[in-house]
Amino acid sequence: MDDTRPTLPALGRKEKTFIVLLALLQALLLYLAKYAEEQAWPLLSGPYGRIPWFTLVLTVPTLMQLSLQRLDDRRFWSNALLAALAFGATAAWAAWSVTGAPGTTADALLGPFAATIALTAFVATPYLQVRLAHGRFTAPYTELFAYAWQNALTLKVVGVMVCVGWLLLFLWQELFQLIGIGFFKAVFGQDPFAYLVTGLFAGLGVLVARTQHRAMQVARQVLFAIFTGFLPLAAFIAVIFLASLPFTGLAPLERATSTASTLGALVAALVLLLNAVVQTGRAPPYPRPLRWLVDAAIVALPLFAAIALRAVLVRIGEHGWTTDRFWALIAVLLLLAYALGYAWTVVRPGGAWMARLPRVNIAVSLALVGLGLLANSPVLDPHRLAAASQAARVAAAAGEAPVSSETVSRLEYLRFRSGRRGAEALERIGTLDGASADFTRALAEVLDRPAEYPKMAPQRQDPESSGALAKRLRLPEGQPPVPAALLAVAAKHLLESPGACPATVSTCPAQWLDLDHDGREELLLCSPQALMVECALFGETAAGWALRGSVRHWGPSEAELDVVRQGRIRPLPPVFDDLTFGSDAERRVQIEVVDSPSPPPTGKP
Repeated sequence: MDDTRPTLPALGRKEKTFIVLLALLQALLLYLAKYAEEQAWPLLSGPYGRIPWFTLVLTVPTLMQLSLQRLDDRRFWSNALLAALAFGATAAWAAWSVTGAPGTTADALLGPFAATIALTAFVATPYLQVRLAHGRFTAPYTELFAYAWQNALTLKVVGVMVCVGWLLLFLWQELFQLIGIGFFKAVFGQDPFAYLVTGLFAGLGVLVARTQHRAMQVARQVLFAIFTGFLPLAAFIAVIFLASLPFTGLAPLERATSTASTLGALVAALVLLLNAVVQTGRAPPYPRPLRWLVDAAIVALPLFAAIALRAVLVRIGEHGWTTDRFWALIAVLLLLAYALGYAWTVVRPGGAWMARLPRVNIAVSLALVGLGLLANSPVLDPHRLAAASQAARVAAAAGEAPVSSETVSRLEYLRFRSGRRGAEALERIGTLDGASADFTRALAEVLDRPAEYPKMAPQRQDPESSGALAKRLRLPEGQPPVPAALLAVAAKHLLESPGACPATVSTCPAQWLDLDHDGREELLLCSPQALMVECALFGETAAGWALRGSVRHWGPSEAELDVVRQGRIRPLPPVFDDLTFGSDAERRVQIEVVDSPSPPPTGKP
């Protein structure tokens, strides 16, 4: 029997209508933002308008739909005002962080902001809901627990409602399209219709979840029953992993880059399953052996969280702060708080099993809400911390020659993924004394790029002049200059396929290599990027200089990027020659090499 459902007053006709109309208004406001961007309205086309607009439109109406009990309740409207002030302030700060740095990759800053604000709003909503029922933010844990799971299931119902509704509309339009009536397809494809219908489906989804108490209660019972079956499995995984550590040691965990995320996921999974099974502190319905297994996993939680915390701290110590590492540290600290609290409730002498679980959950959830708001404000600004850390490491490497790939990555981080704080740090770096010529060149190249990934930036519409391209090419010392005829061919090619030397970079590594062994060298022109190295090969033919080939190397390491930048690429002959099965020598078939053992020794044994 599920005894965790809060006693809620039945929604009246006005409240039901308000929920649906509010969802429609929410959809209309989202469409208005899209239309304003297309029309370049001053108030909604820039970050200071769009970020607060989207934040408030997505959070406040959703919170109101989930918590509404009576429209004449002043606390309902004061809750909405409180949420609007809190989330509006964080959105304004996010807009300030994004602006002031042209070329910033907005997703790098706004992605963590959106995720943390959504989680903060979700965790804070049950406290606002109990305030409506009791007039204060504190209430029996059973109600907080029930509201949290009710809200989660309501959002799931909304997602199902929207998906099913659109599947039926798609079937509708395709049926009439079969008989030559395209009216419905044309109407359903219009943005205003799509936004409003999605809002209607979402509002109806909230209404169904808020009014069908028995169905939601059954769904919650089914979900808890599923989790009850999975908790022993998760506990067994944790215990056997713990038992394996004495044989493997911690060295593999220290070498792996996913230690923190994997162990953090394990702790989070156990916390979620344990809450679903224990609920308000009752003993799990397991036989004694499974109970011991679950107890062992709970006691081991602090060890897993501590290892994850150490992995994050080691990463920060080696490579400095970034916003991702800041949020990783916050997440691991919250999981460690859960782990320590749960372990103490199991091992403490006297008292019922897991009796203090509600206290732990309330304390950590309030800490999460506080950190979610403070970390998206000037108080705990992760961008300020990350920019200062990376700038300090860049300043320490300003005298190196050649510039390492890691230093270039840090410059790119400050330029494109730190917003205003990164731009301010780059200004200070530009005035450093004792910087090497290579460092100054690398800094200028990063500052000259209008976008983080060159192919995302607008490309030039006219061929680049040979003289301009020659200034951007960087050949290894001692290699001959590039002929004017070749420069003209390369400039024309880069207009159509700029990946080998995009116009957004100030220098492009080039190198002379005799790759076809005909005694004449070809020019290899490359663009070393973090995700891919792209090169174009130009050679001299009977008709003059021409493009002879291209290279794309995905996922280069830092050492490989340094090789490209310094012009130290070496040709490597194939293991086997190509084959031809006819008189046409141009039709070549390459042999797929299965193994490349060392060649046998030459000469007599």
